Amino acid sequence: MTEQTDTTTGRVSKTTIKVRNYHIDSFQHVNNMRYMEFLEEARWCHFENNETLLLASKEDTTFVIANYNINFKYPASMHQELELHSQVVKVGSSSVTFHQIIYIKGTDLVALEADVVLVAFDIKTQKPKKISTIIKDELFK
Repeated sequence: MTEQTDTTTGRVSKTTIKVRNYHIDSFQHVNNMRYMEFLEEARWCHFENNETLLLASKEDTTFVIANYNINFKYPASMHQELELHSQVVKVGSSSVTFHQIIYIKGTDLVALEADVVLVAFDIKTQKPKKISTIIKDELFK
């Protein structure tokens, strides 16, 4: 996994996933629901490359999905490798927006482009909460 930094938003992290037979639907393409799992895996990889999750756990905070906006552009098939690019593009008072692109690795073909909104969630109260300044700063690293 390699990384690039963009000083106006967050860094772009890259995650590679190989398409397996259990990802495929009856049309021999990746099932649309599987893409959401791929996007989630890429966001976890993104968070693991900084201290966001550690800081959040110290504040009894987790992040939950509030919205997916997905544009399916090109069908991915068995045995292809997908390269997922993930970037934090906006941090609000209680939300984080990721822009994610899935490429067919080794090509310029975009399989999917998505904006995913996560909301900070208090583990103890089970309610949304504001994102602390410390976590906001870390989200852009």
